[in-house]
Amino acid sequence: MTRRPAQTYPFSAIVGQDDLKTALLLNAIDPRVGGVLIRGEKGTAKSTAVRALASILPEIRVIESCAYACDPFDPAAWCDECRARSKEGELPKLSMRPRVVDLPVSATEDRLVGTLDFEAALKQGERAFHPGLLAAANRGILYVDEVNLLDDHLVDTLLDAAAMGVNTVEREGVSVVHPARFILVGTMNPEEGEIRPQLLDRFGLCVEISAIRDTEDRVEIMRRRRAFEDDPRVFAREWSDAEAELRARLDGARHRLASVRTGEEILYAIADLSVRAGVDGHRADTVMARAAAAYAAYDGRTDTTLGDVDRVAPYVLVHRLRRTPLDQVSYDPDTLRTSVVRALAKDGDESAVDYESTAATPGQGQVSIFDTQATSSAGEPAAVEVVSPQLEARFDRTRRSLAGKRHESVAADGRGRYTRAEKPSGSPSGDIAIDATIRAAVGNGAPSPEGGNAVTVTPDDLRTKVRTRKVGASIVFCVDASGSMGAASRIDAAKSAVLQLLSDAYQRRDRVALVSFRGDSAEVILAPTASIELASLKLKNLPTGGATPIAAGIDLGLETLRAEQRRQADTIGWLVLITDGRANVGLSGGVGSADALTSARRFKQSGFRALVLDTTTGLGGGDSAREIAEAAGAEYVRIGSTDGRAIESAVRQRI
Repeated sequence: MTRRPAQTYPFSAIVGQDDLKTALLLNAIDPRVGGVLIRGEKGTAKSTAVRALASILPEIRVIESCAYACDPFDPAAWCDECRARSKEGELPKLSMRPRVVDLPVSATEDRLVGTLDFEAALKQGERAFHPGLLAAANRGILYVDEVNLLDDHLVDTLLDAAAMGVNTVEREGVSVVHPARFILVGTMNPEEGEIRPQLLDRFGLCVEISAIRDTEDRVEIMRRRRAFEDDPRVFAREWSDAEAELRARLDGARHRLASVRTGEEILYAIADLSVRAGVDGHRADTVMARAAAAYAAYDGRTDTTLGDVDRVAPYVLVHRLRRTPLDQVSYDPDTLRTSVVRALAKDGDESAVDYESTAATPGQGQVSIFDTQATSSAGEPAAVEVVSPQLEARFDRTRRSLAGKRHESVAADGRGRYTRAEKPSGSPSGDIAIDATIRAAVGNGAPSPEGGNAVTVTPDDLRTKVRTRKVGASIVFCVDASGSMGAASRIDAAKSAVLQLLSDAYQRRDRVALVSFRGDSAEVILAPTASIELASLKLKNLPTGGATPIAAGIDLGLETLRAEQRRQADTIGWLVLITDGRANVGLSGGVGSADALTSARRFKQSGFRALVLDTTTGLGGGDSAREIAEAAGAEYVRIGSTDGRAIESAVRQRI
């Protein structure tokens, strides 16, 4: 029995979320806009809107039986198979709706890019290609829910395909290049971590949505959702006229787009906006011009106006202004409108500018184009003295199941980049290396009987894949908050640097803790967490002054790392000790300097990694901190002048 496809919620029936729907429609009109990133809290119709978009997209013409849905009227973009078939005669055509292809966060690289066809390899002895999700998404929508949790190696593959418009596969004995032009749509909840900057910029547009606060609208959402769940087909019929009208308008906009004119004055305004906003690169300019033209086409016009730029600029710039998760970005429509007018003003006469806008006012909560950029100090990082321990620079072969972005390690859960094959030590897992298995099976003797496999595979031929990926770390910042650290400005510099490093660790999905030692003891100021907001709050209240119990700080840092290891055995632990090394309080009445060295040696035996940042200034200093680093097997870095940027730079280069 054939199962009917699930009914999609009508796009027109989605209540509110006008910015979200507009951004999706702009990409449907012109896929070259570059996709959309949807940032928002859970339960705000992000996934519903993306899936509903496919039902209103106009049908496309494709070559029949083509795995990549090649366009019969664009031979330059055909796959190799379609080119070969075209030599035998005219290719059959059919119409279909663009597909929405889901890329799960748990997907493997094989599933994304494609791999060797196992059945064809065994039965016919052929190296045939089995297409992946990038092939299925060609000329459609590639949808990634929780895109901020996607593994790095999959992000790299997506970036390559999105930039080139093709997917190049060189693996397992196959060599294939096929078209991969798709609208990339990603959703994410910012509470679960940030997104890699390279991928963030790849999204043409970004919208930030939140739950609707109007009571009437919330009640209407409940009514519509209940009606849909009670009988999806009846609900869809009730909205069929609205969907047909929207589909016709969308189809008209796509045909009108080629005739939309964007004047030179509009291009100069867009360029000026990007310069004033301080965005990196030139992608924002191109995306803004395309999005503004698409908006004009959707509005039934053939000339782009400043109103169109005003409407789309927040979508283009909001994610390109964010530097760290601490940046607070808000949208002021009056500021943007004034800036657009000034960009076109002749000789400062703003009244001479014809500001034509038929667009609705953008929603609140978007982006402040010019007033929210935080600028860093122009000073250069201080010079540092570096002493590295004699450690063997070896690859981390511990098999791990967690993901992150710090260290390359062997993956134990079937995810990650396939780097080599090995003979399993016990029963083989399901992650069989087909290419290596077949190579091992070749030459086993007589081929299989007629009708059997072309290659005979025995259990001894089986090979499994060894996958590698970046894994996260548990980082404990152990900060000397004693009076020996000097003036308040010096400890403030250390706190500033730690805050920036916490922000960096947050983006890499590491867990970070903060231990402070002063007086005669140490305390955990911040338990291991991935919350940058909580870390910022705790750091602001960091007390200072008193004696220097370095031994207590090292021991508590070690205890914190061991607790993290018990929670997650796969974690990679780091202790970052920020101190001048002048220990003057020991453990239980002991000698401060001696106890500090004893604790450092104990830390070395734990197997965790360490970095000692010496904040001593002036000539003749630094010996105490250097001795602690040597005892702990840590890398030693002496910073010439205590400066937040110097501390940040030293740690960022080493972890």
